[in-house]
Amino acid sequence: MKTEVIIGVLVVLGVMYFVSRNKSGNNSIIHVAKQIQFSELESVMTQLLDGKLEYEFFGITSDGIDCIYFANDNGEINIEFEVITNEQKPYAEKLSSFAKINNYNLTKTSYGNKPTYSDLKEAPVYKLELNVDKHKATEIGIEIMRTIFNKNGMTKFDVVP
Repeated sequence: MKTEVIIGVLVVLGVMYFVSRNKSGNNSIIHVAKQIQFSELESVMTQLLDGKLEYEFFGITSDGIDCIYFANDNGEINIEFEVITNEQKPYAEKLSSFAKINNYNLTKTSYGNKPTYSDLKEAPVYKLELNVDKHKATEIGIEIMRTIFNKNGMTKFDVVP
């Protein structure tokens, strides 16, 4: 009987210890990216334009290679693709062709991020200077994902900062 009481007290103290650690914030929290599908893209675009996101841009990706960013430029949206990995390089050419076919202005810049390949010191960013509203940006973003990256309405995308 005495052993059962001691074990019970130790269990209660252990639970109290772990609960107090959670409340004090000492445990690390695992953050999971929000996932969306094409049908939810415009609502995230609205959050972007309303200043309800952490940054003035957000990206969507299903596999890390197909990551495109939507950037708020004074209430108008542009789309960007940063080539960080070798696997992304062929898609830069496809995006360039897409821009040319659709008569979109495409510029190449860099934000100074280091790519994982060694032939460049800074990762290139291909920027579609669209200056469009959220409806048109959503439409073009979906078209890019469909025609360049072969994604569909069932694809789940992580929303990334």
